[in-house]
Amino acid sequence: MLCPVVGKEQESMATKNDGQANEKITALYCRLSQDDGRDGESNSISNQKDILSAYARQKGLLHPVFFVDDGVSGTAFDRPDFQRMQKMAEAGQISTIVVKDLSRFGRNYLEVGKYLEIQYPTLGIRFIAIQENVDTFSNTGTELMPFSNIFKNIGYLGRASTKSPQNRLLS
Repeated sequence: MLCPVVGKEQESMATKNDGQANEKITALYCRLSQDDGRDGESNSISNQKDILSAYARQKGLLHPVFFVDDGVSGTAFDRPDFQRMQKMAEAGQISTIVVKDLSRFGRNYLEVGKYLEIQYPTLGIRFIAIQENVDTFSNTGTELMPFSNIFKNIGYLGRASTKSPQNRLLS
């Protein structure tokens, strides 16, 4: 399998012939709600990938693999690549999940909390949100994580409500 960060061949997650399992991956998750109209990948996704791959290199995070949901809302968690990442997490194939910021992971703060405070710690998965300086391994930024996500979502909902057809009819 081609590693999307360095462009080199990477062994699959299957067990090696000698019975020893391969290393766990670092999941680099990108998401954007609306397509920006470009053919192929959106600018925001490209920027997120650049930030995440640079961070993974700088911090020495091993075996980075991108998971990308481009043009998919963050209010629900039935996103295709999120679900693929989640299945790998539950199968014990992921050591760390890195996102640019919490809103890229999801906008439903209750669901986000379920993953970050219950499921991932139970699975032994480290979670990093670069912008908010959240790192569950060092326990930094976690105390303000729920509030940060709520405030970002209030801003998002305010912007989204001005775009709704009902609001356009009123103006």
